[in-house]
Amino acid sequence: MASSKRRSAALPTSNKKKSKQSSPLLSLAELNSYCDLLLDPNCKNYNHLTPLLEQYPLIKKELRDNGVRGLTEVEKNGRQLTVTLFKVFQGLVRNGALKYTKSGDEKKQMVVKWFNAKYDTFKNILLEFLKERLSYESSLQLDMLEIMFELIKLEASYMKSNEKDAYFPTATYKKMVENILQSENEFIVLAFIETFVKYWDLQFYFVNDLNEPLTVWKATEQLSDSQLSLIFDNFYLIMKNQLLFTDDYDVLRSEDVLVRSKLPNVLYKLTHFKTQYQRAFVTVLSYPLSVHQYKEILVILHKRIIPNMEQPQSLMDFLTDAYNVSDDSSVPLLALNSLYELMKSYNLEYPDFYTKLYTLLTPDILYSRYRSRFFRLCDLFLSSTHLSAALVASFIKRLARLAISASASGVVIVIPFIYNQLKRHPSCMIMLHNPEGAKQSIQTDPFSETELNPLETNALNSSLWELEALMNHYHPNVATLAKIFAQPFRKPSYNLEDFLDWSYTSLLESEDTRRYKGLAALEFEEYQAPFESKETPNAYVSGWEL
Repeated sequence: MASSKRRSAALPTSNKKKSKQSSPLLSLAELNSYCDLLLDPNCKNYNHLTPLLEQYPLIKKELRDNGVRGLTEVEKNGRQLTVTLFKVFQGLVRNGALKYTKSGDEKKQMVVKWFNAKYDTFKNILLEFLKERLSYESSLQLDMLEIMFELIKLEASYMKSNEKDAYFPTATYKKMVENILQSENEFIVLAFIETFVKYWDLQFYFVNDLNEPLTVWKATEQLSDSQLSLIFDNFYLIMKNQLLFTDDYDVLRSEDVLVRSKLPNVLYKLTHFKTQYQRAFVTVLSYPLSVHQYKEILVILHKRIIPNMEQPQSLMDFLTDAYNVSDDSSVPLLALNSLYELMKSYNLEYPDFYTKLYTLLTPDILYSRYRSRFFRLCDLFLSSTHLSAALVASFIKRLARLAISASASGVVIVIPFIYNQLKRHPSCMIMLHNPEGAKQSIQTDPFSETELNPLETNALNSSLWELEALMNHYHPNVATLAKIFAQPFRKPSYNLEDFLDWSYTSLLESEDTRRYKGLAALEFEEYQAPFESKETPNAYVSGWEL
């Protein structure tokens, strides 16, 4: 008893006058004194929780103001404080001190209410710290994230109303997710992902409870476009990883869930997860997105996101908007994958699809980093023999025209692509054998280059004189490849994959490694003076001396 009095004497006293002033930042020794009291098994007085919780604003201010100066001591204090409070609340939760009972004891209910208020304050402090932007990556913030996961497991085991009930602390986890999404600390988001990708229950409740805050953030207009953009970036960073989603939940092991106690049956309802997953994605995709964000999401949309949705047709508005983005030609190009997936697997109708596809044939397409993806899809879209000859002819003619001014690496893709289309659609061969073709040029060509509707370009009445021009291309590989059109069409179709990855580097390497059959003729006749010849030996320029 005497030792307890000695410890308490070393603690700062609290009175009404002092409470109006800001509490001092406690030293490590003072924190240890508090720890000894609160972690004492016989502790009956938890009023010291209040001054300890009041230390966090001071610690945050020190870390924010001092940068890296004095960092070690402040973080050490913060870590000691956080671990102590976690152990205190861990003991209280396990002892049932935070659980309301049906007892009519009003005093006991007030005590429970007080404990819950302090516990909620502690959790809110940790969550706010996760959003706090410092000038460095604080290990204290990482410790707080780890403790939040421990609190989730603790609540799942001890905060349920009945031992037989299945329970997951959705309220705590929901607040945690909301703060993670609004955090400017990418290292915190990445640390969250390290745990998130391992556990199915975290992934399930992430999408299950997220739709409401995502909708509120956009509808209330309390957040700026930059803040909404940050939420999207964090959401994408988390969800781009492969989930533990499976049609067969029997393969899920006990190690696949963070909360090892009995879980609610809703976690195993396939349609429920897919519906909530879809709602979360559709909501966040309605945020104002930059061109870069469009590209990020469209790259993975058709493979990682659409298969997890209950009704992928709900993405139609987003894909239509992406298809109409004019700031960067890569965005509508990347939207093709998802549109094709919806049309192929989910019976989506897009009446102007080929018209929109034709508008993507611009000079930029042959310089885009995604041109291989585009030509694969375009070859697939034009593979149907039921397409009209006028439509296919417009694509062939447009690509031939683009090849005239394209780089050698781009022309290498266009030539086999056109050859395959002519083999597949023989009705377009008239463009090669047009008797008026020899008389045509850019000025006399009936093809309308500015027409956006591929059915109205008059391409069938034109000729592919551009291919003859490519036969005289400066690069020998291109010229040789183009001469295939001057020969009978007996060659099987090209394998387009052999040409999609060609670049200037690969073209130069092929020339460098080529073996020549004979030596080139060299001029090595010796001359004794500048401008000397057989007719004027020893000729010199006036004023020059050897």
